[in-house]
Amino acid sequence: MPTATGQIRPPSAVELLERAIAYTRASLVQVTEADLDRPTPCQGWRLRDLLGHMDDSLEAMAAAAQATSLSLVPTEAPSEGADLLDSICLRARGLLSHWHPERDGAVELGELSLPRELLGAVGALEITLHGWDVAEAIGRPRSIPSGLAMDLWSVARDHVTEADRPFRFGPPVEVSDWATPATQLLAHTGRSTRW
Repeated sequence: MPTATGQIRPPSAVELLERAIAYTRASLVQVTEADLDRPTPCQGWRLRDLLGHMDDSLEAMAAAAQATSLSLVPTEAPSEGADLLDSICLRARGLLSHWHPERDGAVELGELSLPRELLGAVGALEITLHGWDVAEAIGRPRSIPSGLAMDLWSVARDHVTEADRPFRFGPPVEVSDWATPATQLLAHTGRSTRW
């Protein structure tokens, strides 16, 4: 959306979260109990592990929408597949209802202090990437929409650094300069369609 000076304003965290959740939900609704032990693009993780991580991340993001500090201790996700998927969907809906664009300020994460808007944008990146991971794991690949990938590119470029590798992200994957925005985003975060 253009600003008063005619410049294009980047999407807000709420906008990114809405789009990320919509994209990811379309993959989650296709997951069955039989899929939970499938491998994922996240090295060493089965789909059940990934879903548990997503559930915990969504809970933390909803807390960040309402608090000024967060515990870094993960909660225990439901162990049953249907319960876990229900929990993720409920947390995603709750996240959007709690994340208000007008609420600003920083959120304390251990020794870090992050602007709430940045935390939301990074959360949207994580949700989108894991939506792609889920689709790949269940054998129903879905490309990240180009517009969403382009809007998340600056978040990934600025906040997925060498300090995150190899613990949170794999090494970047080489792709052509002509690759789609989604392919470039995935490559920067250590993901490849040939995993």
